[in-house]
Amino acid sequence: MSAAGLSTKNAPSPSVVLPHYAFGALAFIAASIMIFFAADNIVVSNIGPKVLSITHVLVLGWVTMIIFGALYQLIPVVMEIKLYSEKLALASFFLLGGGTILMSWGFWNTYIAETYLTMAGGTMIIIAVILFAINTLKSAAKSVNKTIENKFIVSSVFWLLITVLVGIFIIANASHPMISKSNLELLKIHIQFGIIGWFMMLVIGVSSTLMPMFFIAHQLNKKYLKTAYYLINGGLIALIIALYVFPNQYLIFALGTIILAGMIFYIKYNYDAYKKRLRKKLDIGMKLSVFAFTILFSTLLFGVLSAIKLDILSDFNMKFNLAYGISLFLGFLTSLILGQMYKTLPFIVWLQKYQDKVGKYKIPLPAELYSEKVADAHYYTFFVAIVTILVGVFLSSTFIVQISAVAFLITSLLYGYNTFVILTHKQKLEPLK
Repeated sequence: MSAAGLSTKNAPSPSVVLPHYAFGALAFIAASIMIFFAADNIVVSNIGPKVLSITHVLVLGWVTMIIFGALYQLIPVVMEIKLYSEKLALASFFLLGGGTILMSWGFWNTYIAETYLTMAGGTMIIIAVILFAINTLKSAAKSVNKTIENKFIVSSVFWLLITVLVGIFIIANASHPMISKSNLELLKIHIQFGIIGWFMMLVIGVSSTLMPMFFIAHQLNKKYLKTAYYLINGGLIALIIALYVFPNQYLIFALGTIILAGMIFYIKYNYDAYKKRLRKKLDIGMKLSVFAFTILFSTLLFGVLSAIKLDILSDFNMKFNLAYGISLFLGFLTSLILGQMYKTLPFIVWLQKYQDKVGKYKIPLPAELYSEKVADAHYYTFFVAIVTILVGVFLSSTFIVQISAVAFLITSLLYGYNTFVILTHKQKLEPLK
């Protein structure tokens, strides 16, 4: 994708998009430090206050924050429309950022229904999500570009709304029980809405748009994506009904297999893009993105093992659950974000600084706005981090998890350094010779 690919008359002001990248980088650093101090909770698969706090920093402050910012830039470009409201985008940023800080702080120190911080943070996050949903759905409604990739993105926003509403219902139900279902059962439903409906649907829509562009791959079979769309959405709806009405182990496994089949079609589509790519040499952004898809296989494996709960592996069931979440958020999604930052943020800043200077001055390339050596370094530290944390979980070793936390911290600091180097880039103009 060229700089022109991110440059359209519809693109929003950089002041809307760039703060999301800054906050996300800081959240990644914070989560890495928190993992170190909560290592003993992690190894015993204790889904207690500290693990919940880390989860929300990663899910909301890191992954969701970056996604919101990226979508504000991407939706106007791929759907060929202007963003409905930049003011709503900025409001959702401040609410999501503030809500994440309050909720995570509340979880770290107390428990779910025992702090006003958690409730206040949750309320801010709900409003942020609603504003984001209004903004993106109103924008999408004006688009005549109804591609399958866009359908994934729009559907994911609906699932996000449902995810947040179910989450708030769980918090309210903890204090004032309204239904016979336990909060643990509701939490399982909440997690499926969030992971499969919001994150995976969105990732499929965005990555299936960007990866072929960055690979420079053409003539791809969109039937793979269409099949994936209906299998994943249909399987998720049926899975939620089964979890609530008839949580039979074999039925859940069968429905999970349908969703897994949809994921395989999606992987096949991106693999074809990789095989047909015209740009054979991968830069650091694409290396990290390709690595994300290798991690995705472990994510799917842990997800299947977590779902089927084989008696022979009963001692590891809780570890499979934790490994699934770690592999997804700290592995697949983090690797994808690390890689795609180098394919999007430099272009956005470059366009802001140099778009009207092309042909008039000698100007740097987008790839010259950051240190490639630093990016290469955190490619390797990230590999060490994700491998060691999974080893630490299965060996129940606090020490190994703390080693992984140090590797994650180094990764996040190096990534953060490059992010802020890009964000604070000063215009450099040289006369043409």
